[in-house]
Order: sequence, then structure tokens, then C-alpha cells
Amino acid sequence: MGKELKESPADLYFFSLGRVIEAIYYDEDLSDLLYFIVYLASELSGGLGSTLRVLGKDFRAKLLASHGLSGEYLRCGALDGGRSQTEISEGGVVIVKDTQRDSRVYNKEAALKEGIKSIIGIPATVDENTYCVLRIYFENTKIPNQDEMDFLVALLRLACIAIHRSASLNMEA
Repeated sequence: MGKELKESPADLYFFSLGRVIEAIYYDEDLSDLLYFIVYLASELSGGLGSTLRVLGKDFRAKLLASHGLSGEYLRCGALDGGRSQTEISEGGVVIVKDTQRDSRVYNKEAALKEGIKSIIGIPATVDENTYCVLRIYFENTKIPNQDEMDFLVALLRLACIAIHRSASLNMEA
């Protein structure tokens, strides 16, 4: 006769963020932590997969972690062939509602083959010369609600903290 416990999305977000913070605090392996972040971003937002890329001043993207996407798709590179540099440097979220109709998507065939209908791209600053972009890929059109966006932004900022911390520790060594 007891009530069944049901976890709300907010409960899952809170628990997940706590685990990521704990992993950063205890200095867990950076690649494992970044994989955990992209896994959470994809799974808790209902995504097909996700990526985390870092970009330097030259805006050349380096893939740091991915989840749920094929190696073939990942080798295709970024969403837009570098066309969203301004949005990234200004911190603008990129929402592609339809990969087959959005002019920012340059490799529509690869997105179609992977089963990607929509993409959310969220940039953040690691330091004055480095940006990080979290992208979540969806099989259907996805318009995130505010709680989802807050969660994804928090995950990305935690990734930036972990990357910055790792770089700082490596410079001290």
C-alpha cells in the first residue's frame, strides 16, 4: 500500500549533476568523465547520440567524447563545416529542427544515413582561447524545454571545468 517512488526528470538531472561534480572533485580520468557527460546528455534528453568537441582560436574542432553515433558519422566532422563559428564564439545555442532542410547542415546525406533529424548544439568557453561544444543528435524533431536546456548547459559547463582543470594540472606537472 506504499506509494511507488517515481523519479522525475528533475530528480534524474539533480542526481546526474551530483555524480559529475563528484567525479570532477575526485579527479577521475578525464576521458571517462567526458564520456559520462555525453552519455548523460544523450540518454536523459532522449537523444540518439551526442558529441563533445573542443575548439581552439583557429576553430579547428577536436572530438573529445561521443556516445551513440557510428564511427563513420563521427569521421564526417562537424555539423556545419565550420559555419557556426560566430554562434560558437558568441555563445549562441544552435537548434537544427530538420537536418534535411537547414542550410547550416552541409552533410545532409550523412545525417540521413545516421538517422539524425534534429540537433542541439551548445557552446561554452573553457578559457579565453578555447571553446567547447556539446551536440545532441535526435531521431525526431526536438525542441528542448527550459529544464532540459539548463541541464545540458550545466553538463557542458562542468565539462569545461574538468577540461580546464586537467590542462592546469598538466601545465603544473
